[in-house]
Amino acid sequence: MKKDLARRMRYGGFSYPLGVFPEEGFNQRVGYDSKYLKEDECFYYQVALPHERLMNSLISLFDVLPGKVYLVLKMHSGDYYQDFDTYISEEIIDRKELVEWIEQWKDVALDDGFFGIGMFVENGVEEVFLDEHKTIHVYHSDPDLMEKTLDELNIEFVMGLDFFWDGAHYHESLPLDDGIYENDYLNAFECLADRYELYLDEDDEENTDDEGSPFGINCWKVDIRGYSQEGMDILKHEGFYTTLYLNACSRQEVVDIVDEYMGEKNERVDLFLRMARVPSELLTSTMMNKNFDPMDPCVWFESKRVAIN
Repeated sequence: MKKDLARRMRYGGFSYPLGVFPEEGFNQRVGYDSKYLKEDECFYYQVALPHERLMNSLISLFDVLPGKVYLVLKMHSGDYYQDFDTYISEEIIDRKELVEWIEQWKDVALDDGFFGIGMFVENGVEEVFLDEHKTIHVYHSDPDLMEKTLDELNIEFVMGLDFFWDGAHYHESLPLDDGIYENDYLNAFECLADRYELYLDEDDEENTDDEGSPFGINCWKVDIRGYSQEGMDILKHEGFYTTLYLNACSRQEVVDIVDEYMGEKNERVDLFLRMARVPSELLTSTMMNKNFDPMDPCVWFESKRVAIN
């Protein structure tokens, strides 16, 4: 069923994000539940709020963290075997600066069902994260502070709180067809990657399924941002976006193959926007025919490029 995202779903008084909503009407209760995590020696909170209350409450919950934090970003991977990629900032960031970014990108942060963002502290358990369902998750070692903060936000404790995402639900990305929103989760990731050094929280050499079994060589679909290059100089006025299809055994091999492919053209990859495994049988017959030897680690197709304005 294709839902018209231009109309925000409201059910039982609860307004859902535009980009994630239950398949059928679900009476999502407002509130939070909590439990103690013995292994981590902290309390874990899950907070369900309607769309109109999310931003102010999220900012207040960020205030339970210290002034310097690490960014954590979760976004849709496009990978057949793994739904989401998680990125973490290399360096600590000023919390207020990150809050300002979230306010500026509130459409994506609060409504894009392919995007989650939060922050956590160094050498500690404290974390506040708004996931792709727009549920707020908090890990904290001070229950008195948390209960005081939640009480001030008029968020009540609900024993055994149920969440709509435990059942059948949809995920969609912005922008909407009505033109209200222009940005999506990839635009947001690009902005954050330009501002901060981000690393993928995953072993670049690993290429396994959910059970840890190795895949071997795969077909990969890779979205990149690149630039022409003269010597060591990057020609920013000759930038472009493109999609490459290639065969590789791991993310690291993808990077090596793409770097070599671009280098032969006197070009340089500036940013890997998305790197996803795609089973060959899911490709169109035309695309499958372009991959003459699926076991040969190489770039075998490049899409039409889009120039950066």
